[in-house]
Amino acid sequence: MSQAILDGYIPYRDFFLADPPFFPLLFAGWKFVIGNNLILFKIWPIIFDSLSAFLIFLILKKRGVIWSAMGTVFYLFSFTVLSTSSYVTGGEVMVFFMLLAFFFDENEKTFLSGISWALACLSKLYATPILIGFLVYKIVKKDFKGLKKIILGGILATLIIVGPFLLFASKEMLDNLVLHQFSRPAGLNKIEVLLFFGKYEWLLLVSAIAGLLFNIRKDLLLPLFFSILFFLWYPDLYYLYLHPIIPLLIIITIELIDGLHKRISNDIALAYILLYIMLSIYPIFYYANVISHQDVFDNPREIGAVFQDTPEIYPVFGAQEVAPLLALISGKPIFNNIIDSNIQSFTSGAQSRDEISKQAVKNGIYLVSRIAEYPDLGIKDFGYEGYFNPVIFKSSCTLYKSFDRKLKFEQLNKVNIYSCYNPNI
Repeated sequence: MSQAILDGYIPYRDFFLADPPFFPLLFAGWKFVIGNNLILFKIWPIIFDSLSAFLIFLILKKRGVIWSAMGTVFYLFSFTVLSTSSYVTGGEVMVFFMLLAFFFDENEKTFLSGISWALACLSKLYATPILIGFLVYKIVKKDFKGLKKIILGGILATLIIVGPFLLFASKEMLDNLVLHQFSRPAGLNKIEVLLFFGKYEWLLLVSAIAGLLFNIRKDLLLPLFFSILFFLWYPDLYYLYLHPIIPLLIIITIELIDGLHKRISNDIALAYILLYIMLSIYPIFYYANVISHQDVFDNPREIGAVFQDTPEIYPVFGAQEVAPLLALISGKPIFNNIIDSNIQSFTSGAQSRDEISKQAVKNGIYLVSRIAEYPDLGIKDFGYEGYFNPVIFKSSCTLYKSFDRKLKFEQLNKVNIYSCYNPNI
């Protein structure tokens, strides 16, 4: 998407974008500086999560918390932060600007807080419930002067970033950001997602609940409350959406430890920290040995090199996790700028799988897919169905190249390239 923006294409009008525009615009600026250096792309989560950890320290220090440095440690080694920061999502950018908004508010720079809130929401929409809770807190506190400045700063930043897209692609932007979001079917089972979260973050949850009972702070309680309402209401819930509540829980937890230090004894506070660290070893171990392997694409340059000698000059289309990257590496264009082939965009009706499949084979494409292939179980060429019509696939596509994926815990064990062409479809 960043490359498309640098090539002069406009998000929403020229390619589907399910998110607000700030993150791909910011990323385009980074790509302009570094080119196609994949390692420098991958360090984005590390940079922004580190900045977020430092902001947690500054916020706690501003509140006079003695153990503020532990907030940085707890955040960087949180299972949720680790498991969502191995790859670029935009969520890490959103969390940074959310914390920057809290930091500016702590320092009574409410106009800048409003700008930061806008940038957070324009990075990822799931920052919005936390913003709503924060604004309600301002109303409850009767800080109408601060509320006014926050709203003005937010409106100004939003108009500057979104204004051009409202001029050039207002209908498409509405379809992508509103109609698509509210037409998405239910995603993962909510109970399973929340149980998974609780399994690895239970101590943080318990500590935060104790912290709220110990010293209730409405500036964090209300954002957490509205986040919970969002999780209960929104049908397409993913673990990634729980990332922004982690820094709030950590701030409350560290304030609990600080309270133990000041009201009981330093030994109690230190014992609690040591207990927390000891109980965090297993989640970190699980991340290192299981989760960290799941986002690894171990041979992209080997696969990308295949496109240098293909017999036909076809564009690339396929799985969102691999096709855009291979197109970027090889210099191949992406068919009709369909960069985001997330299955949800097809099930919601935002993009038509069948129409795209027909147009693709009439034009001719190389279909790149992550495939499950287990001949002993009768499983072959399984995994593309969400973004490419199976009937058209069987009549128009032939296997061109196949690559094994030998990573642990990976059910999709191949990356296959198919040559698809049928002008009579």
